[in-house]
Amino acid sequence: MTAVSAVTIATRDLLAWVKRIGTRGRLIAPTPGPGGDVLYTAVSSPEEILWDFENPLAPPKQFLLPQTDPLVHIRRNGKGVAVASVPWPGRQILFNVRSCDVKAFAYLRKAQARDLSDEGYLARDDQTVLVSLACTRPCPLGFCLCCDAGPFLKDGYDLQLTPLGGRMLVEIGSAKGGELLEGGEDWFRPAAPEDLERRKALEADARRHFGAETCHFGSAMRRVSTGRVPAALWDKMADWCLECGGCTLICPTCYCFSVRDRAEDGGWTRCRIWDSCQYPAFTLEASGHNPREHRGKRVQRRFFHKVSAQYYQRDGDLGCVGCGRCIKTCLGTTDMPAVVAAIRKGEWHG
Repeated sequence: MTAVSAVTIATRDLLAWVKRIGTRGRLIAPTPGPGGDVLYTAVSSPEEILWDFENPLAPPKQFLLPQTDPLVHIRRNGKGVAVASVPWPGRQILFNVRSCDVKAFAYLRKAQARDLSDEGYLARDDQTVLVSLACTRPCPLGFCLCCDAGPFLKDGYDLQLTPLGGRMLVEIGSAKGGELLEGGEDWFRPAAPEDLERRKALEADARRHFGAETCHFGSAMRRVSTGRVPAALWDKMADWCLECGGCTLICPTCYCFSVRDRAEDGGWTRCRIWDSCQYPAFTLEASGHNPREHRGKRVQRRFFHKVSAQYYQRDGDLGCVGCGRCIKTCLGTTDMPAVVAAIRKGEWHG
């Protein structure tokens, strides 16, 4: 099935296909959660999966980079200690992932492969298949257009799904994606020219219906990278930051962590846990010195990492995918669009 770049499947056959996919690895998809929330969870039946939903607040990065990530088990054995690695569950299929989160996974892979590469993370990524669901209706607070992260993707996905009404367009982005179509020859047909034209029309229509949130990264990047943002502006913005860490914990591209040992009978497990550069003790050294003791320095550091040309050159992309989660979460309004606007204009209105 990988000889063509796009196929279609009738809507009536979708659940049968998804059921087959579920036999090829752990299937993770958006599902209804408590209180009407949407959550990415492992599913056992295709009927559990949502197809029309607003992107969940919690990004699916937790399935490659868990909030508490056991690294090794350490046990005393009478002669010292024995260290054993923690096995990874194996192949997983992240299904109906939105464009911005697929873009975030590409960013995380580059970040984890750079310098001292995280071989464990890269192995997990190799065993993960990303099936993206294109956004024919933008999120109310999303600004992925500003980051080249949606509403549809040109690459980075293994499969990209687009509902066409009565059928689903399936674009094949990798060999891993093509493998999910094998055995379904009775369900899939090569996409016709009118299918691809319909897909283009849906993307164009989605682009016209974004909300008021915008983020002009180019001009902000010039000011940040050339040191033209006065310290007083950072301090003024920092006054609105409550240091809760919410912006970093729900950001699909943030990967700061600390290491903790979790005591267990006869030993302990060493875990990597999510941390936040906005916490006062994040850069606290054993000597007692803290290079970012002041909140303004921490806010400056966060947005230098996200927006500066230096990091753009190093990472090959922005550290933001325009998902809008920080707008929802931040109690003090120091979200990405608000801070970028303040950097561009040189003034903060809160």
